[in-house]
Amino acid sequence: MRLLVTGDQGAVGRAVVPCLRHTGHEIVGFDLLDGCDVRDRKALAEAARGCDAVVHLAALLDGSDDAIFHTNVSGAWSVLQAARQHGLARVVVLSSANAMGLFMGQGIPDYLPLDEDHPCRPRTAYGVSKYLVEEMCRGVEVPTICLRAPGVFRSETYARIKEARRADASFEWSPYWEYGAFLDERDLAAAVLCALSCPAPAHDSLLLCASDISSQSKTALGLKQQILPEVEWRGGDAFVAEPYRALVDTTRARTVLNWTPRHTWR
Repeated sequence: MRLLVTGDQGAVGRAVVPCLRHTGHEIVGFDLLDGCDVRDRKALAEAARGCDAVVHLAALLDGSDDAIFHTNVSGAWSVLQAARQHGLARVVVLSSANAMGLFMGQGIPDYLPLDEDHPCRPRTAYGVSKYLVEEMCRGVEVPTICLRAPGVFRSETYARIKEARRADASFEWSPYWEYGAFLDERDLAAAVLCALSCPAPAHDSLLLCASDISSQSKTALGLKQQILPEVEWRGGDAFVAEPYRALVDTTRARTVLNWTPRHTWR
């Protein structure tokens, strides 16, 4: 397929694009580093001409709340309008676990492990923007798949985190706990690839995560009992057989995408 990939030169784009090219897809890049702004609806529509689908990775994480909100929401709207204008088969959007409002210390979950049925209560400009993008995707005529990723780890990320934890064990949960959730960049690239080829839903928002927690010392249930003892536990006996099992349930992503994360903390 000929794919329009926004944010192709960003950190995630540099992992996703080689995977797409390796499997035979032709890439049309659209990145701010090349002077291409996703808020420019006319330029984006022109870039989408002749493409079969869009992989929308471009987003603003840092900056003022107004800049984050405007870039992420308006940019996604431009992508969806371009896809609709040209009758593209699918839009795959990199959303974020932050759409739930439970990561980065934003809130306390109603229960663990987390799944897609958990209510979303985002509180930051970034989280709200990602949540609204998902809602926009739900309302357009183009088939869309939103991928809710937690922190995306590259090879150097593992070493940096392990060194920080050697220096201070509380680094794992202070100033806030991320439930041990992470996703290797190679597994994210594989999920994007699967999202382009799986049977097309009208819309879906899917949680992604590695299959284990990024903990050096304690089990998933042990960390839950230490940090969030009051939160309802729905993990059942699965965490007895797999004590380091992820606290983000990816059953739905595995089923819809026919995808399995292959890179673990251990």
